[in-house]
Amino acid sequence: MLRELQEPKKVRRIPAQRDPKEVKKDLETLRKRAIELGACDATVISASDVLFSEALRKRVAADKGYPSIHWPLDYPKDEVEAAIQAYEKGIFFRVKVDAKMPDYGGGPVSDVTHRETMQGVYEIATVLESESFYMGYHLAIGFATGNCRAIFCAQESSCWAAVKGRKCVQPYKGRPSMEAVGMNSVAMARAKKWRLPKRDGAPLLAGLVMVV
Repeated sequence: MLRELQEPKKVRRIPAQRDPKEVKKDLETLRKRAIELGACDATVISASDVLFSEALRKRVAADKGYPSIHWPLDYPKDEVEAAIQAYEKGIFFRVKVDAKMPDYGGGPVSDVTHRETMQGVYEIATVLESESFYMGYHLAIGFATGNCRAIFCAQESSCWAAVKGRKCVQPYKGRPSMEAVGMNSVAMARAKKWRLPKRDGAPLLAGLVMVV
């Protein structure tokens, strides 16, 4: 279950110009925060290191068995890719999965422990996004993993955010996943030389928060 966000003691004003040393320090603070929150790997990443895959986009687009506003995306994907390139740096992270966890894709996550593990990615993304905002990085944007409907709203008959006139029932938790927007988290993790599970079909539960 996601922890409640704590109100910051101090909200930083947006400076006219950012000191590169301060930005570097802030990014390292956020990277360490991801580890504190349960990430087994976390690194500062450049926008140019965010890799997109058209094949991955198509695979998610074809997975319509359990649709939500974020799976497949119910808004233009090209705009997301262009938006990412407008940033300079972010935090890329992953959480550890157990040896038997399957790749649920966009379908319901039946195992409670597995569902809580996936919720951990959303929590880290939420906290980093929030703390970035209060550091003065007001355009921070986060991405998680899987289908948020399957993780938070499996009991609902549909994704309310995708129904005209209705609102998301988990507005502070739900967000698009890296794979849903076509980000190739596996290729990105390999580029960072992270040790990935060797088992066939083992999922990579990764998240990304673009900060500045």
